[in-house]
Amino acid sequence: MGAEKINIFIYLEYRKYLSDYYALNKSTIPSFSFRYFSQKAGLKTPNFLQLLIQGKRNLKYSTISRISQAIGHSAEEARYFELLVFFDQAGTVDEKAAFFSKLSEARRFYRIEQITDLQLEHFQTWYHKAVRELIGFYPFNEKEKYAYRKLAACLSPAISESQARASVKLLLKLGLLTRNANNAIVQSERFISTGDEVNSLFVRKFHQVMIDRARESLDRFAPSERDISSLTVSMSAAGFALLKQEIQLFRKRLLELVKTDTAPGGVYQVNFQFFPLTNKKKIQKGIHNHERAQ
Repeated sequence: MGAEKINIFIYLEYRKYLSDYYALNKSTIPSFSFRYFSQKAGLKTPNFLQLLIQGKRNLKYSTISRISQAIGHSAEEARYFELLVFFDQAGTVDEKAAFFSKLSEARRFYRIEQITDLQLEHFQTWYHKAVRELIGFYPFNEKEKYAYRKLAACLSPAISESQARASVKLLLKLGLLTRNANNAIVQSERFISTGDEVNSLFVRKFHQVMIDRARESLDRFAPSERDISSLTVSMSAAGFALLKQEIQLFRKRLLELVKTDTAPGGVYQVNFQFFPLTNKKKIQKGIHNHERAQ
């Protein structure tokens, strides 16, 4: 009986990947155990996989290939697993950044269409993107009585019937919605993206409004229906660059996870904000003056 496999390319932590790998196989193969895995990998320690998952052991280079062979990785998967290990066990920020870059190149993302400059227009109002996502699964039939009124009421906060009608018209004009063979209005592509760095007035305004929507969600929804959290940290310029890369890759990983969700029941907004709380020039001036005074 062969072991079950999971998609390694959605992971950035090899221990988490191994934990999920073990849990899946244990649930589908009753005889699967840490001892069985060690024997399959030719490892002397019967609970080596367990110690890895718990963070009590690191992987040596010579052991990485044994783990991959035991799991049944393809050459591409084995290379990605190796990079995951190197990324996790890197000793410096520079090393982590280097391996992160290689991970980014090795990842296999689902096809995500890059939107055109013209299509950026749909960012001018917050609900255009929500309407587009909603039509991706909501049984919208424009010929049905009160179709646009019902569509408008599905959003939170609700928009007007005329706004919903104008939104669908705009999305059709921009090619972000289309008509299928039955003349029904559907999404032209399941996923679209502006890319990592877009300096557009429309996009900046969209982010401002969505930050407001996040603030309103504190009162509009119960904690069980949202997740609002934050971190306040100090870091170097290299650390800032690495964390920004992490956020970009995490955003793409979320899209890949959503791709596997075939039965959506709502539209959600995920915001990422990463910005300074200090004045870099004044801090550097203060440090410089302090060093001169020493």
